Amino acid sequence: MSLPNLAKTKGEALKLVDEKIDKLSAHLGVRYNRLVIRGQKTRWGSCSRKSNLSFNWKLIMVPEPVINYVIIHELAHLKEMNHTKRFWELVAQYCPRWRDHKKWLNDHAAELGTKLPA
Repeated sequence: MSLPNLAKTKGEALKLVDEKIDKLSAHLGVRYNRLVIRGQKTRWGSCSRKSNLSFNWKLIMVPEPVINYVIIHELAHLKEMNHTKRFWELVAQYCPRWRDHKKWLNDHAAELGTKLPA
């Protein structure tokens, strides 16, 4: 099996996330600083204290509702920089089926060639 062209794949992932993130950030009423696509080994996404968002390029291989969950999860960190009950209530407000999407990521990690937590 040949490896994917990572530069092309990252570009496709950036286009996909970029198309979704502006609409979702407006919906949540948050603003982010910078968006980057990486090949993280331990995360699907991250949010820095400087409001920079980073997403894993492998998101292009997951169903759209799951991608939306990951984006909403990171955008919610712009309001709550933690994983408290209040954070999960915020995620649930914009993604009621977040538990299903998180489970999908865990259930399909091997197929995605990763051991990333959801």
